[in-house]
Amino acid sequence: MKMKLTVKDLLAVGLVMILSFPIMYFAVLYATGNLRIQIGPKELTPAEEMKLAVMRQSERRDSLAMVHSKTFNALKKEREELKRERERLSNQQEQLAIVDSELEEKKEQLTQRKSELEELVEETDELSRKRVGQLAKVYGAMRAEEAAQILETLDDLLVARVLSAMSDNRQKAKILSALSKGKARRISQRIEKGV
Repeated sequence: MKMKLTVKDLLAVGLVMILSFPIMYFAVLYATGNLRIQIGPKELTPAEEMKLAVMRQSERRDSLAMVHSKTFNALKKEREELKRERERLSNQQEQLAIVDSELEEKKEQLTQRKSELEELVEETDELSRKRVGQLAKVYGAMRAEEAAQILETLDDLLVARVLSAMSDNRQKAKILSALSKGKARRISQRIEKGV
């Protein structure tokens, strides 16, 4: 008897072989004890339960460590910012101290300069009074008509000062009467106001 194999038969045999291989493989593993089939949750041994508890605790510790690490980094960053702010404020205080000392120096210089100027003004006033006094003596010694001719050409303020500095009232009156009426009136008003 001769068997004739068709393509169809070959395909069927190949399909049976392909499908039966995994079943046969798992059957061999089960028979040798390398594969166990368990229905429901797996029961853990005490050692496995300990490992699982340690893993859960380490996960929790890791998450807490991560939170603490973020908090620590935030605090560290804030400290650095505070340190930079303190340094900036310290620099500003130093600059303000420098400006304050410069202002004090300028104030002292201005005070000194003011006192020098006041002394110069006093000296100038004193010299001016001396000159006016000397002029008053000179014009007081002159004849009234001659003195009036000269005083007619001078500034009203100076003439009023010169006449005020004269001690002899008669000479003053003679000189005023010898001046032109307009000049005499202006000088009299100035003398009345206290020059």
